[in-house]
Amino acid sequence: MDKRVTVLLPNGRRQNVNVTANMTLLEILETACSKHGYDAEEHCLKFHNKVVGLTQQFRFSGLPNNCVLEMEQTEKRRTLSNVLVCVQLNDGSRQQADFSPNDTIWLVVEKLCESHVKAYESPVIIYMRSEVIGQEQMRQTTLKSLGILEGRAMMRLIDKKPEDLKTQANVYKAPAVKPRVDNDDQPSTSRSAMAAGGSGGGGGFALTSNMIKNLKRTAPEEKASGSEAAKPLGESNQEQQPQPEAPKYDWGNGSGYLMHHPPERKQAENEVEENPDKPPPVVKIIGPRQAVLFSLDESKKNANDLPDSFFDLTVNDLKMVLRDLKRTSSGDDDAPLLTAKLRELERQKAMLAKLNQYKDCVLRIQFPDRFVLQGMFKPHEPLSKVEDFVREFLVQSGEQFHLFTIPPKKVLPSGETLLELNFVPNAIVHFGFIKDSLNAASNRFVKEQYVDQLTSEEGAHYAVQKYRLTRATASGSS
Repeated sequence: MDKRVTVLLPNGRRQNVNVTANMTLLEILETACSKHGYDAEEHCLKFHNKVVGLTQQFRFSGLPNNCVLEMEQTEKRRTLSNVLVCVQLNDGSRQQADFSPNDTIWLVVEKLCESHVKAYESPVIIYMRSEVIGQEQMRQTTLKSLGILEGRAMMRLIDKKPEDLKTQANVYKAPAVKPRVDNDDQPSTSRSAMAAGGSGGGGGFALTSNMIKNLKRTAPEEKASGSEAAKPLGESNQEQQPQPEAPKYDWGNGSGYLMHHPPERKQAENEVEENPDKPPPVVKIIGPRQAVLFSLDESKKNANDLPDSFFDLTVNDLKMVLRDLKRTSSGDDDAPLLTAKLRELERQKAMLAKLNQYKDCVLRIQFPDRFVLQGMFKPHEPLSKVEDFVREFLVQSGEQFHLFTIPPKKVLPSGETLLELNFVPNAIVHFGFIKDSLNAASNRFVKEQYVDQLTSEEGAHYAVQKYRLTRATASGSS
């Protein structure tokens, strides 16, 4: 494809100049000046109001094809100074001397390598990617035409036929690209993968104790055949130590997080796992919407401490962390730029997908005294319904209060629906009175009649599981 540039002259005219890859910008300037009677030594070229170097070739200048260059007059006339030219021979030796930019290449070769060039059948000078072949072409080419106007320059003198210059000595063969395997069957450890269409926030990736717990819970079990093959022949099979039972749900510490299950427990979302040796936990329903109340302090007392070995990262854990980091970074780089209307459309699509998947959501309201009230709501219900639900259990039901999420603290508007607040399928919100004096942890927020009917945290999980199993069975039968 032919390349050309347009030179905008000081008189307002435009001059198109056909260029080649090895053509210097000085030659472009001289061509435009010669056609309109300007002195090239008193002018320069600019691209986007920046002066470009006249010594560089067009292929290395970074200028696009069909670009527009502005020709402006310089403050002082350019003067030519001697250039230090170094010529390297085939044996690796180098000869150098000072020359004027108007000297020819043949003059440089005769002065520095006269004894060698006589023995060459086809001498070739290589500078940058320009090749000057033969004695006749060297007599017609000057240092100035190659862009050598000042400073230093280095050339190579070789003896090769023009046909041999077209063959490449070493050809690099790129290795075959391996098909990318995306292990979607493995669990995800990043919050962006756990959120169902939620708006992902920025920030780094921190290895916290909660994340390590999630890694341990969701790590896929290795097959027995693979583990036996990896063991040495002389090593006897050892019995696996029993691991502490992990909770069935991961609520996280924010809004809109899924109840995350590993792949081997995908059916457990709508099924109640019954242990014949252990009776189900006692659930005490204290009000409408399957309301239950439990205390975080009581849950902490009954929780069994995990051994230190539980928090040790394994190779499989680190692989999952690295995979999620790559997936997150590639997703940010490859994500297309969206307008405000397209972003709103994507948000509405995500909301419709949630409505189709979840018919109800679980909301937990945490009070300053670490009591937690749990209830079931519809995704399309506004937050004002939640406030009315909470008010029925308050000791001071006449006081004004608000619900908020942390961190950072964000007071939730009463008019928005739970779906718009990203509270589907479950979320944790915090309770606070408008008067700060009423928010002391020593105060009682929930009525005593409900405090006497506490349910354990495991029982609260069991109530949600039982409710959803009942709803799934009823919808399946209908």
